[in-house]
Amino acid sequence: MTRLAGFLCLLLMALPGVVHAQNPHEAYLTLDVDRVSLRGEWKVRLLDLDSALQLDANHDGEITWPEIEHRRDDIESYLGAHLRILTNGADLALSFDKLIYGAQGGTPFVLARLVGGATNEIGRIDVDYSLLFGRPADYRCRLKVIWAGEGMHAAVISAQSGIVSFTRESAAGAGFLLSLQAGIWHIWTGYDHILFLIVLLIPAVFQRTANGREAVPDFASALIRVVIIVSAFTIAHSITLTCAAMQWIRLPGRLVEAAIAASIVVAALYNFLPTTAGGRGAYLAFGFGLLHGFGFAGALSEIGAEGGPLWHTLVAFNLGVEAGQLAIVAVFLPVAYFLRETRFYRTGVLYGGSSMAGLCALFWFWGRAFGAAP
Repeated sequence: MTRLAGFLCLLLMALPGVVHAQNPHEAYLTLDVDRVSLRGEWKVRLLDLDSALQLDANHDGEITWPEIEHRRDDIESYLGAHLRILTNGADLALSFDKLIYGAQGGTPFVLARLVGGATNEIGRIDVDYSLLFGRPADYRCRLKVIWAGEGMHAAVISAQSGIVSFTRESAAGAGFLLSLQAGIWHIWTGYDHILFLIVLLIPAVFQRTANGREAVPDFASALIRVVIIVSAFTIAHSITLTCAAMQWIRLPGRLVEAAIAASIVVAALYNFLPTTAGGRGAYLAFGFGLLHGFGFAGALSEIGAEGGPLWHTLVAFNLGVEAGQLAIVAVFLPVAYFLRETRFYRTGVLYGGSSMAGLCALFWFWGRAFGAAP
């Protein structure tokens, strides 16, 4: 049991790196569409361009600014030859406004800024992208089309995609769906939110009696207790998520993240009290749920107005969070109910699991409060 708990702790600590792992052969193209104009940012790894343009002049395996500063025309020409954008069915004349050199994670990249103007209001965009397809085989481009606050589209373009098309009238619906997906993904990758919720749900399959903590007699009893806890958490984080999104309340990100880690520690310690059973964790769920809402707001701010009107994005994101949360509960509750009378659950999960959750949360709290947040 100790080895298993230790392994789970290490897995949780390593999860952030796994979640943020990216395909090394990706480009990123963002197009901001106004009524009759378009601006874009195109981020490409220089090492991917090297195979075609031989940018590594000294052949040392690294590409630096001095090696490419005089190759701007070559880079722009090569990029321009592999991107074609049509607006309302007509070719859009693109020009490069700026070429920026940078590095991320030790990997150099070039950021090309594009501009283009149309003669009529842009209602449809077709993107014909072919940069580096086939070299390597897994090369792809992550495309985002933002329609001036009306909504957005997102797509992953590969060699098999062909020309991808988007319309202004479908942007609102697409933006709603993307915000919904973002909410689901955030809760599923929000290891701290998940751990807090699970720690609160662990004693939900017990009830307090004169003889101490005992297993609930039926599944309906456990379900009611879980509904109480989850509802309290949902109401609380919805309140602060809305307040933060509307910019009525703003808290420092480091403070919020550290407090979220601390909430897990408190919830884990609470499970050691003999009176903790059933829906008693609802008070903690509501109180700390207010803090977790500010954490959700950080992810929502990354979507911003791209998903359309703020209320539109807020509703979709919040629904996504709830859908992702319910999926987690749907997996956890039947297992917890089935094991509730076993020594493994009553001792290993309740006490051992809560202990390991608290230790992991202490690690996160230290990192977030005093160092680099994991």
